[in-house]
Amino acid sequence: MAKQDLHKYVLDMVYKYRWIDQALDDLEQEVGYVICEFGIASARKMEALIHERVTQLCSFPNLGMTYNGLKYNGNEVRILHIKQVSIIYSFEGELITLIALWNNRRNEKTLKTIIKARQ
Repeated sequence: MAKQDLHKYVLDMVYKYRWIDQALDDLEQEVGYVICEFGIASARKMEALIHERVTQLCSFPNLGMTYNGLKYNGNEVRILHIKQVSIIYSFEGELITLIALWNNRRNEKTLKTIIKARQ
């Protein structure tokens, strides 16, 4: 494979993603909180930003940093911070698994327990 072909392949590679059920629950909970506290416009902005970051992950799955050596189904857990929340995910092959949407004000020790429980 020629160097320019390899470069094109890397640029064209897009990963698929899936939210596990508990992560979707996290998203719903965070959106509900933002609606109650700050209004629907703020919740829509937050949802759009999360969607934008997930879309970025589909092109750049190593964007987030590894998270304390934790594994999810044998793969590294990664964390991508977005203002007040973080996306917790792992990937294998061409699939990104969104494990949790984490409110950054919560105790980080709880997050480790949650990640282990969601396997």
